[in-house]
Amino acid sequence: MDNEELIQLYQNGYNRALDKLIENNIGIIKKIAIKYNGINRELELDDLIQEGVLGIIAAANKYDFNNEKKAKFITFAVFYIDRYIHSCVNGRSTKQIGNNKLYSSCTSLNITTGEEGETRELGDFIEKIDYGFENVEEKIYIQNLRKELEEVMNQYNTLEQRQILKFRYGWNSKRMNLNEISEIVCISSNRVRDIEKQALRKLRNSSWAMNNLKEFAELGYIDKFHLQIFRDWGIEV
Repeated sequence: MDNEELIQLYQNGYNRALDKLIENNIGIIKKIAIKYNGINRELELDDLIQEGVLGIIAAANKYDFNNEKKAKFITFAVFYIDRYIHSCVNGRSTKQIGNNKLYSSCTSLNITTGEEGETRELGDFIEKIDYGFENVEEKIYIQNLRKELEEVMNQYNTLEQRQILKFRYGWNSKRMNLNEISEIVCISSNRVRDIEKQALRKLRNSSWAMNNLKEFAELGYIDKFHLQIFRDWGIEV
């Protein structure tokens, strides 16, 4: 049975279908978990896989067959698997919500940047920053930039496009190549590339890009570092 058939059985009360659904997709869960492995040194790979399982269970409960604009279940599930593992890495798993424990070893803000062929994370640029008082403004600016990009993606990109962009550019975890993403979302690597291009085109043509790039330039914020962020996202300035 495919994912959709199993979901229908599960939502109709046949709970054993959920076990089969997890079994069929455990490989995808592991692939996503591996990309987060090592970011939080307090967590083992098995912990991340378990959170991924909880993510696919959440997706199974929330998937709406009556939604005319619904994505394929695997696309929908990958969103929840990734979100649950990401939350776990940042100290907000179901085991940790109760005591609100945030691991100090957890890596935050990891937008991937760099020239073609490089894999550089935001941390590479700011590793020498001591986060003293004089750096607060810059830190807040970077956080706001990430937040704005997230909002623009939610507005202009489909769920599938957002997920591929986040995997491709290391939004929450390690950067993935086309083949790795292809294995997770179950489409060809060429199709992944096409979806990436479509998503970036939408971002380039968004009113946010048109309005803010001019504003950033006027404020003097478009330096070499910020130029690279935009260029990595396909937004030429």
